[in-house]
Amino acid sequence: MNVECVLAFSDQRTITLTKCLRFSLLRDRYQAFAALSAQFFIDDFTELPDSAAFRINGQLVFYGIVLESACIHEKNTLTIRFTSRSFTSALLRNQLVPDVYFNVTLQSLMETYHLPKIEYDDRMDPVRYVVVKENTAMWDTIVAYNYKLCGGFPYIRVPNLLCMMPQTGDAVTVLPADRVIAARQGGSCSEMISRIDMANAAGEYGSYTLENPEAVRRGIVRNRQIRLDKQYLYDPPDALRFRIALGNRRLDSRSFRYIGYCGEDLEDLCVIGSLKARVSRILITGSEKGIFTEDTFYFDSFCNLPEDSDTPSEA
Repeated sequence: MNVECVLAFSDQRTITLTKCLRFSLLRDRYQAFAALSAQFFIDDFTELPDSAAFRINGQLVFYGIVLESACIHEKNTLTIRFTSRSFTSALLRNQLVPDVYFNVTLQSLMETYHLPKIEYDDRMDPVRYVVVKENTAMWDTIVAYNYKLCGGFPYIRVPNLLCMMPQTGDAVTVLPADRVIAARQGGSCSEMISRIDMANAAGEYGSYTLENPEAVRRGIVRNRQIRLDKQYLYDPPDALRFRIALGNRRLDSRSFRYIGYCGEDLEDLCVIGSLKARVSRILITGSEKGIFTEDTFYFDSFCNLPEDSDTPSEA
């Protein structure tokens, strides 16, 4: 395996590790962070590292905070095993003060706290307002902002780039169809809502109702009753559309597992066989058997939409 990991410590020391026993790196279109677990051979015992930068074939594919580590002496060898999450995991571990925020931009949200090493486009347009509820993670507020901005869902690209807008480049990554060792077609309806009813300002139900045709088609009955969502007072039915879309995430998917890694990132346009789509989930694993990549393409309300699909916008 041609992999390298640089561990950094609080006293400014760094250790570069190149002898990898095994690793697993996961990036998902709907996950606020990338997750790395790895085990490397090491020369001596060491304390908990601060951060890990991980490269495959010289390409940086991960940079994040180390959550746990352990040095293991076994069979006359010493290894360090650790788990790490990208720095964007801070978006899940910080909360904004509950309030109504007006004329909100991504920059105004991100500057609430000093969150180092997270990059974002500070030229995003403002939305009229966002409502921050009690015990709400920053990520949930960013999700609400993103939906109001363009009807989309935020995602994280390497190493810690927070993206609001869909990728539009024409560059294509051709995945090696001749090295595919497994393919899968499937989907998930575990979070699907069949019908949602929202009360009006007087607390009366029946004013705002929406059915999910995907759930109806599958015979799924999951009804939700919610109070008026003040996040969408500009367009109350949009609150229903948003929740239906959330429940439809990962509705359909196709996956390919191949030998090696071609450098693709989330939302990159990829071609493999007859499929041309933007990748939504990337799982890279490595061991003494080599490096393997499983790319998954979601087809739902936020991923790989038909070109003529409608997206909601804030009035």
